[in-house]
Amino acid sequence: MEYITRGVCGQEGCRERRYYLDNGLWFCRRGHQQEGRQVEEDPEDFNTQGRTSRVKKAAAEKSQKTYRGRQAYSLFLQVYQLILWKQCHALVHHRGFPSELESVVRDLWALRLETYAEKINDPSEQDEEPEFFSSQVTSGLDGSDDTRFRGRQATWPRLIDSIALCYLGALLMRLPVGVGDFYRMVMRGDVPFIRIVKVIPREMRDKLPQEFISILETTRLLQAEHLHGAVSDLLLLYHNKFSMQFPSLNWPVLLYKYVKRLALPLDIHPAAKKLQHLLGFDFEYPTSISGRRRPLQLPELQLVALVVITTKLLFPFDDVERYPATVEEPTVQVIDWNLWSQIQRHYDNRETPAGQLGKGKEILVTERDVFGMTPSQLDEYMNWYENSWLDPSKVSNPLVDLFPTGPSAGESQTTAPTPDITDEEALDELNKASTSQLRARQVIADNNLDTPRPGCSYTRYRTESDLPDTARSFYETAAKVAGVSLSTLIRAVSQAENKINRWLEEQRRVEYFGSMGMDFTRDSSADPDNDEESMSELEDGDLS
Repeated sequence: MEYITRGVCGQEGCRERRYYLDNGLWFCRRGHQQEGRQVEEDPEDFNTQGRTSRVKKAAAEKSQKTYRGRQAYSLFLQVYQLILWKQCHALVHHRGFPSELESVVRDLWALRLETYAEKINDPSEQDEEPEFFSSQVTSGLDGSDDTRFRGRQATWPRLIDSIALCYLGALLMRLPVGVGDFYRMVMRGDVPFIRIVKVIPREMRDKLPQEFISILETTRLLQAEHLHGAVSDLLLLYHNKFSMQFPSLNWPVLLYKYVKRLALPLDIHPAAKKLQHLLGFDFEYPTSISGRRRPLQLPELQLVALVVITTKLLFPFDDVERYPATVEEPTVQVIDWNLWSQIQRHYDNRETPAGQLGKGKEILVTERDVFGMTPSQLDEYMNWYENSWLDPSKVSNPLVDLFPTGPSAGESQTTAPTPDITDEEALDELNKASTSQLRARQVIADNNLDTPRPGCSYTRYRTESDLPDTARSFYETAAKVAGVSLSTLIRAVSQAENKINRWLEEQRRVEYFGSMGMDFTRDSSADPDNDEESMSELEDGDLS
């Protein structure tokens, strides 16, 4: 075979310089076909090489220009509106929310769009770079003032604001759903949020500047307290910009849900309502906040604080024997808090049988957890990672087929077992198990003052280190249901206990000065919400 020496082949790192002709095509000595070097044979020119013609390569399509200025602003708002629609669609069709929720959220978003009308219609913004304040999420509870919608405002809506907007829609419809419920739906993937960039069409994403895409990227793990802060900030925005008045929580139904989820006796419900009147809680979001935001200013924390205080009054966590005077008192029942903790753990682990990770637990996996995972758990985690983080809309590479990511044809897909019962049925089983462990306490009708009665020796816990094991388990479960950290719940309960102590002190002063024939009026200049630790010097037992 005759070879002709030419330049370096260059295909796949080939350094061959010798080529041969085969059926009018040039190949290097290693068999690489040379593009643009085809040779056509002339039938009238026998035994000649023929004429050489070069094949032109197809011109590469130019990439779409990234939008700037008003075009980028409009496109980002359209993308954000698409995300809102997908979240509402998931809530309505997969989580059982009423279909009217989509209309309410759309109206709230339409009001928010009015704040951007001037920026979109300004001709001077045509080619300028987009302006940003901060796309990072802060805690929102006891945080700095720069996270509020006042002073220099955030230029563009954050991703967490989309979930907060859905919650405000549910609040306007008086639906008995809490911030903690939305947080759990996000973590379980029932509502699109994590890696939301995947649901944006490629054509829109390619035209969107990277600064806007970074707003929609989930670079940090969402915290429930962040969502509480975002809801409060967004409500302040609508109140200050549009003078909107939002209703209070549908707290009677929410209170029942809390009592049922915590597997407590129903006697907690009327007792908590009495405390609510004493403390004056209206379960409405504040329309103005001066200084730092306090936990007890959030209505859901007011509600869960009532549940915790009522539980401590009726079913305390210590071993002190307190005897009711009649059998009609709710304190006749005694809760075994150790058994209660075991029942709660069994309920929490109901979705993770047979060594599975469980839905919503994949994103919490750390590097250390990987070393202790079973093969089935690794498969479950990798399947979740592939579905959540790999983008199928990108241009496929010919080499991708050589490295498949999904299960092969000979392997069976490992799926988590479907729970045998629904969430509502599991909650009923939880309450049945908790009710069955209740025991009766001895009743002493004697009016002897030395007999310890329910409510005496009330113990206050001001820090996490003060919590005994039984109380810690209850506090942690209550904090998880409300969607806050343990320390935040302890501060909220402590603030509510301070208000009760001040009320008791006022009643004692009224009785004392009234018995002396003196007129006593409380100093109205004192603000009970601004002195969280003003009563910290009071000894335990003041609530008796």
